Amino acid sequence: MAPGAKLLLVSIGTPEKLALFHQETDFPLDALYADADSACYQALDLYKSVRRTFFDPATPLSMLRRIQSEGMGDLADIMPRWKPWIPPKQDQAFQQGGMLVFKGEEAVFFHRDQATGDHASFEEVLRAVQGP
Repeated sequence: MAPGAKLLLVSIGTPEKLALFHQETDFPLDALYADADSACYQALDLYKSVRRTFFDPATPLSMLRRIQSEGMGDLADIMPRWKPWIPPKQDQAFQQGGMLVFKGEEAVFFHRDQATGDHASFEEVLRAVQGP
């Protein structure tokens, strides 16, 4: 990561679930934020729907890209430890995420996941973090 860059994760959930995520991943607890009411997701106008979660063509296409470029090693590693989780509010199960890169208060990169698995390209995010 670029000098001075800090990675933060905002997730639907509760502080208790973040503690479990921290235990499983060792992601720094001080960089995890719980958004039990989806306020951040709503403010960023991130997508949320049954169609986007289960029926959008971007879902199988993103999985195909991942298999072709990275393989599925990380998914195979986590599946034996995966535990079903019910979000605080039922409709949050259909919430898509996103990725933002800020320089100061300016957002220099913003990706809205179109569907399940349609995450921002690591290379694009890294370029945004490193800057010109």
